[in-house]
Amino acid sequence: MVQRRSNRTGLPWLVAVTVLLLTAGCGSKEEPATPPVSAAPQTGIQAAVMEIKASEVPIRVEVTGQVAAVYQAVLSSRVQGTIDKLWVREGAQVAKGQKLIELDNRDLEAELARAAAEVDNARAHLDRMSTLYKQDAVSKQEMENATRGFKVAEAARKAVLAQLSYTIVKAPFDGVITEKKVEEGELASPGQPLLKMEDPSRLRLEATVAEGDLKAVSRGDKIPVTIDALGGQVLSGVVSQILPAGDPQTHTFTVKVDLPRTPGLKTGMFGRLQLDKGTSRTIVLPSSAVVERGELTSVFVVGSDRIARLRWVKTGRRLDGRIEILSGLNEGERVLTDAVRGADGAVVQVVNGQ
Repeated sequence: MVQRRSNRTGLPWLVAVTVLLLTAGCGSKEEPATPPVSAAPQTGIQAAVMEIKASEVPIRVEVTGQVAAVYQAVLSSRVQGTIDKLWVREGAQVAKGQKLIELDNRDLEAELARAAAEVDNARAHLDRMSTLYKQDAVSKQEMENATRGFKVAEAARKAVLAQLSYTIVKAPFDGVITEKKVEEGELASPGQPLLKMEDPSRLRLEATVAEGDLKAVSRGDKIPVTIDALGGQVLSGVVSQILPAGDPQTHTFTVKVDLPRTPGLKTGMFGRLQLDKGTSRTIVLPSSAVVERGELTSVFVVGSDRIARLRWVKTGRRLDGRIEILSGLNEGERVLTDAVRGADGAVVQVVNGQ
């Protein structure tokens, strides 16, 4: 009986020891806790910032056109004949009245000789009738018939002379030959284009303007015209003509702007002009404050905590070294003036403000 009591007393102690050993063994397998990682120090930059303010900028519409000559002509013959002489080629400088093309005129020369002979006969007959009429040997009717016959013969001779003059094509003004469509020996028909010429000293830009923008231009206005072929040179043009009838399909009107004499300016060159349609209030930034990466555009916004953060924006027009911001920025915010110095998350030490 005594031995049985001692066994009951040692069992709880054994269980306690076992639990203690298991607890100690499990604790030895746990990994030590990882200490917290401290954040890396932020990059610091020195840069100028500017406060965003909306400003009034002009509303401009760009219109394209081509350079054309004020005076240009397509020369043709009024009679049919073989081209006997071709005196000019493309690029030839010609003067007003200069002979350019001469047609074979042998048939007309023969016709002129016949007409001149008829005039001589009619004059001789008129002289004879006049002498007889003074002698009352012929009637007044016969005298009038002789007079009319002479006038008809003279008119026929003048008509042949006119036809003969049409066999020579002359320059209507001082200019340069731009295109030659025939060669010697070819047959020229009435109305057939033979040569093209223009006056290169007087050129203008012919542009098509939408009907909604037509009110922004008036005759006599001075408009800057950019010629890309001349390295983007800007010329001072003057609106000389606005055609009264527009294109009913495109709803555009032709505007002609006279250009000053400029070395290298030629017909057919591409030109651009800008029409001012008032002003609008918008946000504009210098180009240096904008980062362009492909089709994406961004700026570095500096908050009150002086940390620069990259922000995507939507841009619009480019205005003399400035870029219009359509969305993404608000008035009162600050951005880096020189975006090249920016880094997302960098602490900004403001050098100066604009």
